[in-house]
Amino acid sequence: MSVIHLTAQLRQLLDRGYSIEDVRNLVAVPHEVLEQAIREHRLQERSRRHDRLLQGQADFAMRLGSRN
Repeated sequence: MSVIHLTAQLRQLLDRGYSIEDVRNLVAVPHEVLEQAIREHRLQERSRRHDRLLQGQADFAMRLGSRN
C-alpha cells in the first residue's frame, strides 16, 4: 500500500472521530506516515475552524448591513 493511500486512510479515521492516541494504538504503520497523517489532520481542522470563524464574521456583517 502506498504512503499516500495509508495517509489518506489514517486521516479518514481521524476525521471520523478516532483520537490520535486511538489511531496510534490501532494501526501498525511507519511512524513517519502516522505523523504525516496527524499533521495533515491538524492542518485541516485549523483550516475548518478558521473558515467557520470567517463565515461567522461575514454573517454578522451581513446582518448589520441589512439593518440599514
